[in-house]
Amino acid sequence: MFYSNLYSSKYLTTDSIAFFDQIEPYILKIDSVFRETCDSDILMDDLDQALNKLKMNKAPGQDGLTAIFYKFFWKEVKEFFFKTIREIISNESLATTMKQGLISLIPKPGKDKRLIDNLRPITLLNTDYKILAHVIANRLKDGLDQIISETQSGFLKNRSIHNNIRLVLDLLDYNHLIEDDGVILFLDFYKAFDTVEHPFIFKALQYFGFGKKFIDLISLLYSDINSSISLPFGTSKRFNISRGIRQGCPASPLLFIIVTELLAIFIKHNPNIQPLNLMGAPLIISQLADDTTLFLKNMLQVPLALNEISLFSKASGLYLNIRKCEILTIHDGKPSISLNIAVKTEIKYLGIIISKNINNREILNLEHITQKSKKILISWLQRDLSIFGRVLLTKTEGISRLIYPSQCLYISNKLIKNINQINFNYIWRNKQHYIRKNDVVKSLEEGGLNVIDFEALDDSIKLKWLQSFINNLNNIWFYFPKVIFEKLGGIEFLLKCDFEISKLPIKLSNFHKQVLQYWKMIYKHNFSPHTNSIWNNRCILIKRKSFFYKDWMDHGIWTVLHLLDNDGNVLSYNKFIDNYGLVCTQSKFIKVVKAIPPAMIQMTKASLTYSSFIIREPSLFIDDRQFKGKTCNNKFLRTILTKQLFPSQLTRKYLFKDYNFRFLTKYLSFSIPPKAKEIHFKVLNAIYPSKDYLHKKFNIDTNTCTFCNTDIETTEHLFYSCESTRSFWDGFQYWLTSKNIDCPSLTFQVIRVGLQTENKKIEFGINNLFIVAKFFIHKCRFLKITPIFAAFKNEVSLLKASLDKCNVNKAHTLLEFLMQLLS
Repeated sequence: MFYSNLYSSKYLTTDSIAFFDQIEPYILKIDSVFRETCDSDILMDDLDQALNKLKMNKAPGQDGLTAIFYKFFWKEVKEFFFKTIREIISNESLATTMKQGLISLIPKPGKDKRLIDNLRPITLLNTDYKILAHVIANRLKDGLDQIISETQSGFLKNRSIHNNIRLVLDLLDYNHLIEDDGVILFLDFYKAFDTVEHPFIFKALQYFGFGKKFIDLISLLYSDINSSISLPFGTSKRFNISRGIRQGCPASPLLFIIVTELLAIFIKHNPNIQPLNLMGAPLIISQLADDTTLFLKNMLQVPLALNEISLFSKASGLYLNIRKCEILTIHDGKPSISLNIAVKTEIKYLGIIISKNINNREILNLEHITQKSKKILISWLQRDLSIFGRVLLTKTEGISRLIYPSQCLYISNKLIKNINQINFNYIWRNKQHYIRKNDVVKSLEEGGLNVIDFEALDDSIKLKWLQSFINNLNNIWFYFPKVIFEKLGGIEFLLKCDFEISKLPIKLSNFHKQVLQYWKMIYKHNFSPHTNSIWNNRCILIKRKSFFYKDWMDHGIWTVLHLLDNDGNVLSYNKFIDNYGLVCTQSKFIKVVKAIPPAMIQMTKASLTYSSFIIREPSLFIDDRQFKGKTCNNKFLRTILTKQLFPSQLTRKYLFKDYNFRFLTKYLSFSIPPKAKEIHFKVLNAIYPSKDYLHKKFNIDTNTCTFCNTDIETTEHLFYSCESTRSFWDGFQYWLTSKNIDCPSLTFQVIRVGLQTENKKIEFGINNLFIVAKFFIHKCRFLKITPIFAAFKNEVSLLKASLDKCNVNKAHTLLEFLMQLLS
């Protein structure tokens, strides 16, 4: 009954007309090319592209046909399916099963699931419907950014949820620069996706300039549709859906932001609501789908805004849930109530707890995630995972949850070290670290384990924000930092300067300080007389601060050379004024000249004597890649930063001097047990815990061999030179020879690293067996039994049986080799 009422239309044409009449002059129109693209006939290529967009392993609709089914049989069914879609469009009606949906109720995280309002209705739709919806979605994505303003961050390419969060945090961090009282109003619409009126969607498309043919195709998705609720004991009766956008339909998010764009237009052009004055620019709204935030001049604007939004609500069906709306004042003030809306000092916004107390943000957003990750990793210690599995878990459980908050929050060095400590301790089972951190963070090709250092990861995330800032300077999201850094000549100019953060003449937020700190780490600022800037220079100070004079910069004065004549002598005040036509007091000029260290002037003078050059600003390049370019991506930045943080060469390089790392890492892709690979890794890297190794490292008393109980148990003795082990390897070599497989005499180096031969199939097969054999010897040592070759052959037979079940090329290659041996 609840959902039947929820999806029942309450649309009134008069309310819709009244709303559109107010905003019609401000609604942008799509261009003719995009309109024609949307109106064009659906082709087979459209269906092929839509099929590729389908996500695998998703719950199907009521017909039970999954995306996997359609992708597997697409060649057989595509022509029939294409004709079906053409007929559906021609008849202006979906097939009966395409109209049907099954609503699955998903509890919202952290909410009481006994309350129906805390259940999110996700509609399971048939895959044939999804293919048609993907065709529509693909067309909308091509040009929707023509009409969706930059203040909407949802569902479009190159738009980020983190911009919304950073905007709010910037307002709080730099509130001393905002003269208005400043109120941030967080709106919550009741069941937004489920209550938007269908006629309002069609009307919106019409006003934005979409053609009738495309609007008819959209209306087809919502004509005579119905759903039932999935219950523990079956399903409910079917009921009609006369309003709401189905959560689960590929086209729904894009249609929804078209609706919310009308709200943005209405708010931006409403003369009754005064926006926040953001250092000369009006700021009034930001959106992520239905999560709408208003930035208002003062508290008096709140009732006015709510009253105006009611007109949008009546027209669209989206009504505010006043109980869940919240207010955050930009300046300090006591929490109170305004129009039944709570005024708070802390608000959870888009998954991040926004606190006015800067020191609390890390505690509220990151420390509980860190502790949760630690507990999960500790629970995994009970399972006997290989070192490779543990490295993978540090990425999936130890780091992945931290990436989202890292993109918009400052993270202290203390917490970064704690996160790294948790992860690296887990890799080594909270015991002694057998390989230095400097080595394990290196890539597999360099002899490392490709472990992610969280500091390098956080650095790369912050630098990607900086890259986005530079590439989108005029974007509303970056207006605040743009204005702040313009006091230093602009962000691009600052990055080229030899600055020191503590000496800059402006107060920066912790987040922006951290971004600049990471930039200093990655950017090589090599001193050169013709590129050495006066401005923002850590060595050129007035009252212990670097400085920037915009009027001088506008007249082309930015380097020490600009203050020298052709002979390298400092210009007189009068000559300086004559050269540049600048209005400047003599005392100001003298202060600047005195601030420049004499040694710097002498070096610059010397460069004039011995060389000729063109004065130009440095370029923003990291290694050989332009920082603003697409090639300077996350992976590249993290690789560079990891090398900066861990510059030392591989300490175990001497172990592999006769081999290339590509050969040494081939075993990682072998179709053999991970624990066997781990033993090989330990032997290969000389960290296998033989008794001699443990004796030397931890002063353990006994170091005699487990097998012979006579000699010292080194790794070489255990795996090769012990009498018991030698007997095992003799049997191993005889076995290969008896099967006409040419194998050179076995040395410990060959057994430790692997065999290299021109016959790659033989090399592949024997090296797999070497690893499995070493794992067998290791198990025998653990069980304190002598390694017998006949028992090893039984293990190989078991491996063959398991490979027979694998559908991987390398598994089949190894299987063929083992079949030859076991025949």
